[in-house]
Amino acid sequence: MKRIIVCDSGLGGLNIARRMCANKNSGGEECELIFFNAYPAAGMGFNKITSPEKQEKLLTEVLESMKKFAPASCVIACNTLSIIYERAAKKYDSPFPVTGIIDTAVNAMYDALNRDPESSLLILGTRTTVESGCYAEKLIDRGIDRRRINGLACPGVATLLESDPSSAEIAAVIAGFAASAPEMAGKKLYLALCCTHFEFAGNLWLEKFSEVYPEKELHIINPNEFAAGNYTPQKCRYLSRIDFFPGAKEAMGRYFSGSAISEALAHAEIDGDLFGFEPEYYL
Repeated sequence: MKRIIVCDSGLGGLNIARRMCANKNSGGEECELIFFNAYPAAGMGFNKITSPEKQEKLLTEVLESMKKFAPASCVIACNTLSIIYERAAKKYDSPFPVTGIIDTAVNAMYDALNRDPESSLLILGTRTTVESGCYAEKLIDRGIDRRRINGLACPGVATLLESDPSSAEIAAVIAGFAASAPEMAGKKLYLALCCTHFEFAGNLWLEKFSEVYPEKELHIINPNEFAAGNYTPQKCRYLSRIDFFPGAKEAMGRYFSGSAISEALAHAEIDGDLFGFEPEYYL
């Protein structure tokens, strides 16, 4: 049976893995699904590594470590890792096909902006994602006026969401980022959730940003909805180098209750040697 790896630095990509598992009766290609958490060490994710070269080196270490599972392909279900992979792939040949979420996200954003010429787009993501300018550049290349696009980095939200997506702290943090949002043109505004974790916050993004943009019609663009591919997983495993953050296993178990993802989390395989990582090199 074909083995597909879904990779994220954290648990946000589980939103994409869940959609794959929901395809059981869709006639998609049968596979074994492995969710591979590439978060390297507690308190030190990819966004804490400031050197692009070191980010790329770590991601190639992660991909090389996947060879022992003989995957048919890897889906990078993470905006940050997808951006790092685009850079790394210029000098690194993966031993198996790798696809990221960037093109899927850009297509969804472009379709929305092209459909509503008077609308604008606010890209919400990690610092790496927003500061890369990757999505804006690709949209501009496809003819979207750069004045219609802006970005807002929301650091720290992803980790908080893993521990308890329904906490009052999450609502307060998102409200704080909304309060710092830039002015945007047009009567319709699309909020692009360019971090797979952000789906955990549900309608909080609309609720808190509507308070800042009361005169605008707001809509969410969630690239997770389009990234699952046509697979039908027969079983699902969860692999990670580190244990769950405090409260995360329970919170995610509740969030994915009744799904194959919940079962995989309950039987999580934690292996400190899953991939090579030397913290002192990346500091």
